[in-house]
Amino acid sequence: MTKHRPPLTIDAALARIAGQLPGGWPEMAALLGRRESIVRAWGDPDRRELIPLGCAIQLDLAHQAAGGKGAPLHEVYTLQLQLEHVTRFADGQALTHVLSSVIKEAAEAESAIALSTLPDAGPRQARETLREIDEAIAALGQARTMVNHMATGGPTPADLPP
Repeated sequence: MTKHRPPLTIDAALARIAGQLPGGWPEMAALLGRRESIVRAWGDPDRRELIPLGCAIQLDLAHQAAGGKGAPLHEVYTLQLQLEHVTRFADGQALTHVLSSVIKEAAEAESAIALSTLPDAGPRQARETLREIDEAIAALGQARTMVNHMATGGPTPADLPP
């Protein structure tokens, strides 16, 4: 039975290398001194075997020596690392965007408060200052919620309303 194998996986990279080498899978196994079944197992998500780093390097180099472009296993590893990085550090990246809002709103509130101290400041300036303070408090509240969720393992920023 054929298994569905998504692109951009170790399995797809191994198949790309096998397709580039004249001897295919048997050549890959011989090059590494391994059984073909083990080399194939490295790409099977239902198997526990993982490709050793040294073998991945040798296969990428064999791919290039046979005229292939790129380094299929390295490319998959890089992509998987980038995806895991985004997932792991998404909270911090989202908080960075909220931080810029906090800085902007706090600065505008501080400026409005300073203008409220001038002798000619009146009720209109006071209303403007209150509006700016409320916007700063809202931005800080969003930051507080995000940091609280990060501290407690609560929902991710994607779960929070904008």
